[in-house]
Amino acid sequence: MFLLADSPAPVIDAGWAILLVSRVLHTVSAAILLGGLVYLKHLVAPLAAGAADPGEALYRGRRTKWAVLVMASTLFLLLSGFFNLWNYMVGYEKLPSTYHMLFGIKFLLAMFVFFVAAGTAGKSPMAVKMQLDIKRWLNLAVGAALLVFALGAVMRTFEKVPRDFNAPADPAVVAEEVTEETTEVVPAESAE
Repeated sequence: MFLLADSPAPVIDAGWAILLVSRVLHTVSAAILLGGLVYLKHLVAPLAAGAADPGEALYRGRRTKWAVLVMASTLFLLLSGFFNLWNYMVGYEKLPSTYHMLFGIKFLLAMFVFFVAAGTAGKSPMAVKMQLDIKRWLNLAVGAALLVFALGAVMRTFEKVPRDFNAPADPAVVAEEVTEETTEVVPAESAE
């Protein structure tokens, strides 16, 4: 029931530190992006309703700060997310196909969240159109972001068997080695 209590103590080395930094960076970036979208949805967007220039009504000259947060969070989420996936692919035995399917759905939902977050901070004609209907876009983005979090939580429950890098890759090689080691040569005298 208490999986953390049953987990072995981690080996604290450079690899562990890199993985820890990647996970913290991923989580903090996701919190900044989701928190910013929730803040816009509940506190800022209602103030901009019906404004002629939704960008100015939303940000009052602080659009650049939000845009930098969106870009940095998106970049860090992508880099740390692919690093974490690569680490899972290399560090664990074959993960079930359901895990990969859930990752694909999570990735597509995250791309949508990145798109909406960028649209809320942008100045392009498409971004301005999104900002005119910002409540709808923010509702969709926050919902998608919550699904991303839920999928991540589900994916963490999959059993992961650490890969043994000292074991031979091919089971047939192991069987052949065992057969060769257990074959006894019987001297001709005792064969009679």
